[in-house]
Amino acid sequence: MSAVAILKQSLTFYGRLFNKVFWLSVASSIMPLLMLGLSGDVQQPSFATLLLVVAVSMFFSVYLMSFIHQFSTEQDDSLQAAFALTLKKFFPVTATAIVFGLAVMLVAMPAAVIGTALGAGIEDEKIRNLFIAVVMMIPLAWVMYRWFFAPYHTLVQGLNPVDAIKQSNKQVKGNKLVFRGFTLLSVVMVLYIFVLVLLKLMIAVNPMALAVAEFALNVITMPFFSIYIYRLYDVTKRSSETDGEEQ
Repeated sequence: MSAVAILKQSLTFYGRLFNKVFWLSVASSIMPLLMLGLSGDVQQPSFATLLLVVAVSMFFSVYLMSFIHQFSTEQDDSLQAAFALTLKKFFPVTATAIVFGLAVMLVAMPAAVIGTALGAGIEDEKIRNLFIAVVMMIPLAWVMYRWFFAPYHTLVQGLNPVDAIKQSNKQVKGNKLVFRGFTLLSVVMVLYIFVLVLLKLMIAVNPMALAVAEFALNVITMPFFSIYIYRLYDVTKRSSETDGEEQ
């Protein structure tokens, strides 16, 4: 199966699940905003409030992942069953996400130091900052690309964070379909960002209208990206397992 075929399959899945993934996406996007608003201190929310907001957002992200996985494997579109799976997988997947994030930070810090040292001779501040950002993004992009499937290995296979990261690296390494799939995803993401920029140019005079338009666009598109990434993970995982059995 090609990356384009996976994209088309993801669109089919999205169409069949839209009425349910849409509401999960709404909940994931609006709950943090509501919680920050109810805290009464939007400009400087407390650490506890931020932690709770992140936890709620993560919960609905795992809920969406669980729902997509359930439908892909069992053709079951029950939100109730997916909720039960979410309760089982929330803490393990969150633990993997935290370890993943910490590992990315460990890569980002030396990359920032190296970028700052190499860009010390650049006088223009904007160009220097851009140079540092590029130097940082090279190792970060590689790490995120190789380890991106780790939460899915925890969700599907029940692997601990370290084993999930190792398995993700093994699955992605040398896999041309994963590379093509992520390249296609990057192209779609660039188009998505382009649409966001156009929205800002079109309705920049009305901040409220812009915020509503961006919120609506995020709610509609984010579930599709989640479905596509899961389908890419599932197809390449099955392909790797088949190749291993043949060997």
